[in-house]
Amino acid sequence: MKDKAVFLRCKHCNTINRMPVDKLMDNPKCGKCKELLEISEKPVDGTAENFDQEVLTWPGIVLVEFWAPWCGHCRMIAPVIEELAQERTGLLKVVKINVDNEPSLGMRFNVQATPAFMLYKNGKKLNEVAGALPKRELEEWIDFSSTQDE
Repeated sequence: MKDKAVFLRCKHCNTINRMPVDKLMDNPKCGKCKELLEISEKPVDGTAENFDQEVLTWPGIVLVEFWAPWCGHCRMIAPVIEELAQERTGLLKVVKINVDNEPSLGMRFNVQATPAFMLYKNGKKLNEVAGALPKRELEEWIDFSSTQDE
């Protein structure tokens, strides 16, 4: 994650703003509507309605997790996913898709087991992996995969 800028979506006008990392603590404002930008440290709930907007048209790196509430491995890795979203705020968007609530997305991406992860950059799928990886392995996989198209 060598980028010196992060991406933030304005909650008011939906514009994606590119923000230098060193300006994040200066109460950044949207370049279009001038409203204050919120910096979310939480994963986004992915749905069939918002998937393209949150993942495919996002200009940065997106980690998509397909999970299910009944999946023990998903529950085990949930704190790791929350930590990644918080620690890499703005550098890595995390989108969580509950396959029980969004079966069409599970079928669209041929998800056979949970948890399953897909990594996107600028709307292009870079890699995918299934299973609950330890945090360090997941971070290494993200970092390695996200630099492969450079």
